[in-house]
Amino acid sequence: MSIFSLFLFPSPPSLFIAAMSVLNLLSLTISGYMEMNGKQKQYAKFFDAAGSSKKSKNKENRKMLSRNGMLVFYTPSFVVGLAALAILPRQDLRFSMVQYVLTVHFLKRILEVLFVYKFSGFMMVDDAITIGVSYCVSTATMIYAQYLSQELPEASVDLKYVGIAVFLIGMTGNFYHHYILSNLRKKGDREYKIPKGGLFDLIICPHYFFEIIAFIGLSCISQTMFMLCFTLGTMFLLMGRSHATREWYVLKFGEKFRKDTKAIIPYLF
Repeated sequence: MSIFSLFLFPSPPSLFIAAMSVLNLLSLTISGYMEMNGKQKQYAKFFDAAGSSKKSKNKENRKMLSRNGMLVFYTPSFVVGLAALAILPRQDLRFSMVQYVLTVHFLKRILEVLFVYKFSGFMMVDDAITIGVSYCVSTATMIYAQYLSQELPEASVDLKYVGIAVFLIGMTGNFYHHYILSNLRKKGDREYKIPKGGLFDLIICPHYFFEIIAFIGLSCISQTMFMLCFTLGTMFLLMGRSHATREWYVLKFGEKFRKDTKAIIPYLF
């Protein structure tokens, strides 16, 4: 018995799912590498308005408010989750759990954008669309892969209830640190500050750390190869983004930023 059969469903007989598993892992890993090496997606603190006047003018024409861009990130995936709940037959508990957890995940993100986050800048329209489409396609593929897996033999070790607990820990920790970030700015304040509290004293991106935990929980609920590939890819992407974020804080705040603060994994990275 292989290690995969202990913890994962057999891969469904679908060339599309197999190709998407490889594509997601590779593309997210490459994106993480690019983030780490100075080619960040142009949103939040990495939105860069510098450049020649012509370039800046073109950039002005291609930017949108960060709040609107974040809604473009998450709303299509939320709609996909709602549609799946409405039209796909729910034949087993695990499939229903995956559908509900994905829908709740993106609903949480939308509510945070509307009521928690404090925005001060812009993002590029093409980056917002690229990320939104990527999330949407990946979410639909997660649900489709789970749908196809219903008729396949179960993994030997059932992790779905462990996954729910891990997912809730990740969601709670992610929200808590988003709330800390939102309280750094008073009304009308547009300046970035060094965050403190929670795990911010150990790592500069605890919200990413807990997002990874949430996706690990989702992988445990799903136990499909596609979800595992997506989670690994997301982990590499957020490690790259968090490394770039730490470098940004070092450059902006200099000696005020504690050099022993890691990027995303306490005491390690």
